[in-house]
Amino acid sequence: MAQYYVHKVGSQEMGSVERNNGLPQRGRYFLISKRCLDFFPHLSSVALNDKAPVFIVPTYVGNNIRVLCTIDYHNQKHSLIDYVGNNPRDEVRLYMNQQIDPNLYFKTDDLAVFERFVIGSDVVYSLTRISPTEEGYDFLLRYLSENDRGPYYSNAIYEGELIFIPKPSIDDNTPISVSTEAEDYLKSASTDILSHEDDETVIIEQQMGGQLFNSVTFRQFVLFAYEYKCAITRKVICYNDLCNLEAAHIKPQAHNGQFLPCNGIAMSRDLHFAFDKGFFTIDHNYNVLVAEELINTDFYKEYNGLKIFVPQVDFYKPNLSFLEYHRKYIFQTFAQIRRL
Repeated sequence: MAQYYVHKVGSQEMGSVERNNGLPQRGRYFLISKRCLDFFPHLSSVALNDKAPVFIVPTYVGNNIRVLCTIDYHNQKHSLIDYVGNNPRDEVRLYMNQQIDPNLYFKTDDLAVFERFVIGSDVVYSLTRISPTEEGYDFLLRYLSENDRGPYYSNAIYEGELIFIPKPSIDDNTPISVSTEAEDYLKSASTDILSHEDDETVIIEQQMGGQLFNSVTFRQFVLFAYEYKCAITRKVICYNDLCNLEAAHIKPQAHNGQFLPCNGIAMSRDLHFAFDKGFFTIDHNYNVLVAEELINTDFYKEYNGLKIFVPQVDFYKPNLSFLEYHRKYIFQTFAQIRRL
């Protein structure tokens, strides 16, 4: 059975644009009712300002895209950590960005309708805007008035099909975009995992935002970081959902390599194969280093010394310790195997 979170948008959430000639005076967000929090990823009431990543699919943009955002619990009133400051808050926000609120798309009194889907190992939320003049608005407004116990009749969970809510066409290959808030979260999460010893990594990964770093999201984050092109050739062959681009582990999964974006590089299928077999590696300056056994080949002449594309955001950049591991334990192993 389909399940929706229906929220009537307030003026303050929209940055009070009515008071400033249509321009927001502050950041825009959806104020999520704590009575409906079970609909979204778990948030701790005792960890100061806890947050969780959420994939949002806006149904009103031209192309399907998954936008990684964060849902934030500003819980200074309840946190076990002493809060220093004025006006401690107790509210949950899902912050807007240009990807889900293009050109201030949402208006005061609009309805924001979220529907929850499971795609592979990910939970994804579609987001639909219903303005006061659109189909379904009056029906859902009555539902809110009958089912919301709060003072503003602006939040409720609806179970059952809403035929006027579009179903996005999404799968594991749907492109992703990452909001600024989510980038900060990813950086923090990656740093936490990298700070632990390898024997603790699996446990830590399982604890980080549920399924944030896994085989599916690894590919999504890596391809996004490299702009959906091979890091070496800067080319890609695609036809519909057929694509020769892959996310190559630097430290292999078989060697306890992690599903972190900084442990991946986007490569065409043939170069991914060569990288995994140790035909080439990448030095600390992000230059390709081809095995000497291939010095007389066209492969050596074309790629040796070539600088790869490197993402600008630090936590997407190939981790230097992982590159060192590849040079030490993977590079030239094809020649050793052949000699055996």
